[in-house]
Amino acid sequence: MAKIMSMITTIPLFLLIGTCAVYWGVPLEYSLSSTLDKFSYAIYGTGMILSWWFNRSRVFFTLIVIALAQFALSDLAAAAIAIPAYTKAIYSIVCLMLPINICIFFILKERGIFNGWGLGRFGIILFQAIYIAIAIVANDSTLLGFFYKEPPADTLSLVAVIPQSAVLAYGFAFLLILVKQLKQQSHLGNAFMAVLVATMLGLHLKAEMLALSVFFSVAGIIFIVAVIQDSYSMAYLDELTGLPARRALKEELLKLSGEYTIAMVDIDFFKKFNDTYGHDTGDDVLRLVASVLQNVTGGGKAFRYGGEEFTIIFPHTKIADAIPHLEKLRAAVETCPYSYKSKNERAGKKKSSAKPVKQLFVTISIGVAERSEKYKNTDEVIKFADTALYRAKKKGRNCVSK
Repeated sequence: MAKIMSMITTIPLFLLIGTCAVYWGVPLEYSLSSTLDKFSYAIYGTGMILSWWFNRSRVFFTLIVIALAQFALSDLAAAAIAIPAYTKAIYSIVCLMLPINICIFFILKERGIFNGWGLGRFGIILFQAIYIAIAIVANDSTLLGFFYKEPPADTLSLVAVIPQSAVLAYGFAFLLILVKQLKQQSHLGNAFMAVLVATMLGLHLKAEMLALSVFFSVAGIIFIVAVIQDSYSMAYLDELTGLPARRALKEELLKLSGEYTIAMVDIDFFKKFNDTYGHDTGDDVLRLVASVLQNVTGGGKAFRYGGEEFTIIFPHTKIADAIPHLEKLRAAVETCPYSYKSKNERAGKKKSSAKPVKQLFVTISIGVAERSEKYKNTDEVIKFADTALYRAKKKGRNCVSK
């Protein structure tokens, strides 16, 4: 439930909801159609440049497909091609192929753009374009029958009817991305789901002059925001634990002034634990400890310092006020079990038995220091907290020392 709520409360969804509110709540002049159409391609171009710069090939190729879809449905394309079969079939073709392509490029891994892998992805788009061109020029009912379905006679004038096959394609693509997001949430995954909804709305309301440009444009904006968010996360968040990383810590330290307390946290006997149970289990334990530390109370904020070490900052807090919250963290880690699985069990090679799952427990040692007349800057406070951490280790570990 928490994962679903975190997906709902995202910038892509708010952008989509905001666009819907503006589209249906604010009168839009049809004279904006040409300007907005040109603006759409500027958005796609910006998104493609950003995705190339930050090596987000999935976004790059999806934006190409969205731009091609919008152009294919434009009056300019219909006038340039001037083939009756094109005007008759292109809407159904785009409705079906757009969600399929969005799904394909979401599944594919980030392997670059202007290289061998990227050429393969360009090839996927080119193959579809050639197939559709041949089918339309030949007006082959067999080739076009896969896409085209005559709309009902009572179709509302302002609402295009998306073919049932396209609705199924959109539904399948959305469910597939949703399942992957529930397993491992990402900014780009949230964006792909919102883009599916935005493009489907644009196609559904295609008969309205501004609908396609408005909703396809917001799909491009959603991708731009997601690329920026994803790049920020890579720079400032630790990939393994999800906690703010060393760069974020350095910037946070620059903001400190007046009274503050800094704690250094280390997992006890972590190297021995890694050697005994393997690095995969070690990574799981790091995530487990990080999940506890991120819930620190007393106004503290946890960071991944490096290796098995973490840092907790308490701005505007004396050491005496911070220690009870650190003791609470220490006790929480001590009583938080990790369910150990062997490599065979992880790979699914070993069948589960009645034998109970092995529970592992780890402890942490904490050194804490505060700003004082003797330790006036953050580097000195961190160094003294490190010294206190060493004392905690000498005392027998699993304790807080100052």
